[in-house]
Amino acid sequence: MHITPTSFTIADYCQSMIRKEIIVNRDYQRSDKVWPAAARSFLIETILLGYPIPKLYLYQVTDLKSRKTIKHIVDGQQRSFTILDFYQNKFKLSRTSELDDLKGKGFEDLPVEYQQKFIDYAVPVDLFVSATEEEIREVFRRMNSYTVPLNAEEKRHSQWQGEFKWFIYKLSKKYDQPFINIGVFNDKQLIRMSDAKLFSEITHAFLNGITTTTSPNLDKLYKDYDDDFPQSKSIEKRISQSINTILGWDELHNTALMRPHLFYALILAVSHIQNPVEEFFIKYEPTNQNIHPNAQTNLSALADALENEDNAPKKFQDFVEASARTTNDVRRRSVIFKLICKAIELEKI
Repeated sequence: MHITPTSFTIADYCQSMIRKEIIVNRDYQRSDKVWPAAARSFLIETILLGYPIPKLYLYQVTDLKSRKTIKHIVDGQQRSFTILDFYQNKFKLSRTSELDDLKGKGFEDLPVEYQQKFIDYAVPVDLFVSATEEEIREVFRRMNSYTVPLNAEEKRHSQWQGEFKWFIYKLSKKYDQPFINIGVFNDKQLIRMSDAKLFSEITHAFLNGITTTTSPNLDKLYKDYDDDFPQSKSIEKRISQSINTILGWDELHNTALMRPHLFYALILAVSHIQNPVEEFFIKYEPTNQNIHPNAQTNLSALADALENEDNAPKKFQDFVEASARTTNDVRRRSVIFKLICKAIELEKI
């Protein structure tokens, strides 16, 4: 068996599919289900922006009698048909595309320079030549054996391709660098989608109140809002307003309050004080809906208590204890949330 790394321009690849020189091998494809519109649009955006896409795997077979060579797609069916459908002008980019000038446009509607960029894009391919079907199966068995297992958030983002997944994706992309700058996450954590998990839990709280969140809770969130997420704009506005406020509190950056489980409570508390959330009243009822000028000083006192817990003031002991470890427990979250709300709204805590 020989494995030959190669590439095809999209023009060549699509023409080969149209001529049936590249076909799908159903024995290797996991599903015939077509990707939803958001996922298809995202792949085309990736290509138009010039970013790499995962390589495709083709199995080349030459018939001795006809001497005709056929390439079977053994991995990459959805990518292949998404590219072909856009090439044939069968769907349009999403109205929420990040490419403002190209929103809602099909291939034939694109400016000429983008059409050229698309058809010239080099699709990466590994070509299996002189291989048996058993050898190809063994290749994928071995590849999967060395793959780092997906964590829960990575599994959700590979399983669901609808509205909620892309809502979380866009938030994560928007705030990845700010999160690094202020000390919420490092690069490794972002790569493993810790920020997506945080945004999912925050959204869950806005919708359902502050509770203990489990993997089944978050799985249900992605499932329930896969087709439509009508609250996306209002929740994105709340999250953005909270984060922008926190970005202005320089003294808090890279302190203990930036730990993800505390940052979760900080975002919810800021939003609740600025614009009360009905689901949060059971935890804390704001009195004036204003962020107090002393908010940053009060929050800095909480951060200091966490960083010097042995000498923390007695009035902060419950807060320090609740914050002592990463938690999604509703009791601990409630203690943290309540005191952070007070720190933001009141003159003294």
